[in-house]
Amino acid sequence: MQYHPLTPDRLAQELAVAIDRRPEPHPRIGIDGAAEIGAAALADRVAERLHAGGRPVIRASTAWWWRSASLRLELGRTDVDMLLYGWVDHGALRRELLDPVAVGAPARYLTRLRDPDTDRAVRQSRRPVPPGSILLLDGPFLLADPAGLDAVLHLQVSGAALRRALPPERLWWVEAFERYRADHTPAGRSAAVIAYDHPAAPAIAWADAAR
Repeated sequence: MQYHPLTPDRLAQELAVAIDRRPEPHPRIGIDGAAEIGAAALADRVAERLHAGGRPVIRASTAWWWRSASLRLELGRTDVDMLLYGWVDHGALRRELLDPVAVGAPARYLTRLRDPDTDRAVRQSRRPVPPGSILLLDGPFLLADPAGLDAVLHLQVSGAALRRALPPERLWWVEAFERYRADHTPAGRSAAVIAYDHPAAPAIAWADAAR
């Protein structure tokens, strides 16, 4: 892969253009990275540009699909295997969001299951999938269970940058990111890899067939 640097605004625009050109009627795109390193903010900026170009966007984050704390933490508060494979309710995520978006109208979808701060179920009405809509889903470790995503854009961040960005209570996530890179090779399986140690000065490398 060959990286080329660009401004944050240009990055968001380039991603929006590439996503808008995808062949799926309702592309389901993952922004692979933690909110603390800027994945959610980048997804929001891409969504703004897609909206400006006339494409409806469904925004979601995997944090709103975490299982209850009693299940997530049953093996302890810092269990890396659970973080990688057990925190997100992937079955519910596919059933309530990913699969309906792929089908399109008249299917209805949810964007949230549980509040990650209060650990309470969210009351949300199902909404019809807008014609031509795009799903932008952000969250870490997306390629540990990629079922239901049409493409993933991976934010590549060093361990040092992760330690700077993560709050003290989540520094143990650094080990999970190292395991994720070793076991799932996200850089080799993504439509694009975005060097994001410094969000103000990103660089992007596209897979050959991704643009």
